[in-house]
Amino acid sequence: MHPQLMWWLSRSAGMVAAILLVASLVWGVLLATRALKPVDRPAWLLAMHRWFSALACIGVLVHVLALVADNYVYFGWREIFVPQASEWKRAPVTLGVIALYLLIAVQGTSLIMKKLPRALWKFIHYFSYGAVWLSVVHAALAGTDASNRLYQAVALLLTITAVTAAAIRVV
Repeated sequence: MHPQLMWWLSRSAGMVAAILLVASLVWGVLLATRALKPVDRPAWLLAMHRWFSALACIGVLVHVLALVADNYVYFGWREIFVPQASEWKRAPVTLGVIALYLLIAVQGTSLIMKKLPRALWKFIHYFSYGAVWLSVVHAALAGTDASNRLYQAVALLLTITAVTAAAIRVV
């Protein structure tokens, strides 16, 4: 096994998770706003939103597990779950930890949304915007690929897409 395999897996899983988080955000906005009303199908939009969300959670899980399994930079469970615990790029890693907690809150309450008051679920669901923004900043500042031109282009496209979706939601 290559000594950097887990590092590569963590990086790629984090990047894929970011793409899936933005896709989930876009499909959620399309569903909530009905911006494509003449041609959309709400059941399909909801299914895609849930699918992207579930895949994003799997991507984040793989990202975290690969970080713990890796020996390139030390990340134990404390560094993964406790803000400011990491010695490596402390502030950007902390943003990732906070994004993880927001994602857990959003996904967890979505799994039990029928048992929650709709206003509470909706309020918590707005944290998904924060999770996406924190993930983007986390990736830009903690990620080792931030100087790669392809990564920069994809990150810019994701940021523009997420900002556009948020603007559509507000309007």
